[in-house]
Amino acid sequence: GERLRVSENLRAMAKRARLSGVSPLARASARSKVEDVQKILKDADSDGDSLLSLEELQSYLGDYLGYGQLEIREFFNEHKSEVGKVDLPGLQRGFARLNPYLIGKRNGCTIWRKPGAVCAPGAQMNIEDLVDCKVYICDKTEQTFVDECSGCEVLIGPCEGATFVRDCKNCTFWIATRQLRTRGCTGCSFYLHSHTEPIIEASKELLFAPFAASYAGLADHMQAAKMDPGKNFWNAIYDFTGRADGANWRILSLGECRELELHLDDAPGDWQCPSPELSHELLCTAPLKSDETHGQSMTQIPQTRPQLPERTGAKASREVVRDEEVTSSKVDPKKAETQPPAGSGGYPASGGVSAPAAPAAAASPGVRQKAKFIKVRSLTPDSQGVSLFAKVVKLRPKVEGSTSSEVVLGDHTATITLQATDPQVELCKPGAVLHIENAHTVMKGAFMRLEAESIKEFEANVKNDLSAVEYPRSANS
Repeated sequence: GERLRVSENLRAMAKRARLSGVSPLARASARSKVEDVQKILKDADSDGDSLLSLEELQSYLGDYLGYGQLEIREFFNEHKSEVGKVDLPGLQRGFARLNPYLIGKRNGCTIWRKPGAVCAPGAQMNIEDLVDCKVYICDKTEQTFVDECSGCEVLIGPCEGATFVRDCKNCTFWIATRQLRTRGCTGCSFYLHSHTEPIIEASKELLFAPFAASYAGLADHMQAAKMDPGKNFWNAIYDFTGRADGANWRILSLGECRELELHLDDAPGDWQCPSPELSHELLCTAPLKSDETHGQSMTQIPQTRPQLPERTGAKASREVVRDEEVTSSKVDPKKAETQPPAGSGGYPASGGVSAPAAPAAAASPGVRQKAKFIKVRSLTPDSQGVSLFAKVVKLRPKVEGSTSSEVVLGDHTATITLQATDPQVELCKPGAVLHIENAHTVMKGAFMRLEAESIKEFEANVKNDLSAVEYPRSANS
């Protein structure tokens, strides 16, 4: 009878319906009381053992609350106890990270908020202090703040209010919002749908193109946010720190553009972007005029517009992203565009602006991409083709008859056991820092191990001593 009850609970756990309303984790923080943590544990615990298995977390955080599988697995691996499940102390240690509306202080993570996860009335998203992360907010929000992110890719679904992006560097954003405001950003790309003129300030080297992203339910979210896909002020940019000798932003050429196609669980994966299809003509269209103002008319700030992008014949690439999987390729390539007649090219550009940079070369289909560097804690049972730097902690005695040795290594985020071949193990001295290339995880029973195609000892280049280079003295030195 007890075994049958547990089996029935597990079957019911398999696909829990998505929540409607405010998330029970909306107030999760490092200061949350143990009683609040216990409530979540009880709600997620389907078999009544006061412990959370990976399957229970996937049911509660994934099916019910709309989190991504990679985030769930990382949480489980980081906070599980010696019995292989997350207990109350483990859940309490990581509780603050489960707040759906606050995503911060992470490195190399992939984070999803799927439809229903953050759309409660009054919900405000805060995304901050991220490095090399991928964040997909596939839901409607009321206001969003993105602060101090670097090297990240961020999708923000229809935002009924304003989206603020501040002090970010080298990030790519796909944003649908009522209004965009940036401050202190450098080298960021924006694929934008905005119902008012975007405002930039103290920012430079920004790149813009129309919104080009897709996920199941996006059209409904845009309609609920009262957004007209055909009314987009993406290039009607007002720069509060504009200058007469050039622009702090430019328009991407078609060959530089990246479309983002997100596949959500069992939802159809077809392209479902309600916005017009990207084209050279769309990129060169004149900006819309807005009746709304934000104080621009009272200032005398120069508004130098960039030159229009050149027609190169290249098409936009499309990145197809599934939970736990990322691939990038050219999708449905069309015939190369013909060169425009002399004298054509849309509205005239203001003078004093350098020509746009040449479009980035597109990756050829089937060509293996360069492995991405990650942190140890980002490894999952499905990791493939990754590279990392790690320090050797200890070398375990080789088991008789085994073809490999086990080496415990790690970085500041976690440790992992490497299965090293005989030639590789010679480099694995305790304290050595290794450069591990093209690695993948394998399972030894129910536990992860790491295997690598190449291992090199990290060494400083002592021949290139920058402090030994003599530079001309400045007047004040």
